[in-house]
Amino acid sequence: MTARHEPVRLQYWPASHTVDAPDSWPEAFEFGSVEDAVAFAMTQAPANREVAWLRTADGAVLKPPQIRRLWELRLDH
Repeated sequence: MTARHEPVRLQYWPASHTVDAPDSWPEAFEFGSVEDAVAFAMTQAPANREVAWLRTADGAVLKPPQIRRLWELRLDH
């Protein structure tokens, strides 16, 4: 996984969309760390109509289950 304090982009897709679809990525919210983006994704979801995806500086894509797990790990500490 990526370093935790590199820029990441948080984007929202309709729940029926897949990250591998050929469409262009929607406009992103940019954060300075994975932790900040995860906290935003887990607390500011847009009316549960769309799901969050994170793209890290090294090109990794974190899908909703991975984002949820990082949030749970944060709460455990």
